Amino acid sequence: MTAAEDLAAALASYGPADDTERESLSRVRALLSRARDPFTRAVPDHVTASALVARPDGSAFLMVHHRRLDRWLQPGGHVEPEDPSVFAAARREAAEETGVTRLDAPFGPRVLDVDVHPVPPRGGKPGHVHHDIRFLLTTAATRIAPAPSEVRDARWFTAEEALREGGDESVRRALRKAMALLPASREKR
Repeated sequence: MTAAEDLAAALASYGPADDTERESLSRVRALLSRARDPFTRAVPDHVTASALVARPDGSAFLMVHHRRLDRWLQPGGHVEPEDPSVFAAARREAAEETGVTRLDAPFGPRVLDVDVHPVPPRGGKPGHVHHDIRFLLTTAATRIAPAPSEVRDARWFTAEEALREGGDESVRRALRKAMALLPASREKR
């Protein structure tokens, strides 16, 4: 099974949280049905992969300060040809951007969130659209080593801080979903 087929199968029964995510899911499904390679950066619309990285109990989230967008987001990036799946790409990107190599997947490769968003032009690169597939990873690691070529910084935020600092409403939606799945957040409800 190809990475695109694997993603299409994962999204076949995926249930969006709201109308905004429903529209994003529809756009990702349409891209997967029409694109020969939905991951290539050679076209303006392509699938990307990211991960919300949390403490195993959900008490904190590891976020990166995105160099180009100048805001705190979940780690993530492009799916490379050698990535066997979008989930594997999300895990690789999280490790590359944060320096944390011990990343667990308590819910396996289950999709956490789907978001389609524009990326503005910059530095001679044209604007384009990311069809971002988000997953949930956890780690007990204490050492963070952000990659300066990738991000400005990486740091742990409490759940409340992450919701406040998270880049936009789609990031906050994904954070709320992750919090609902992890013990510390569930206990606060």
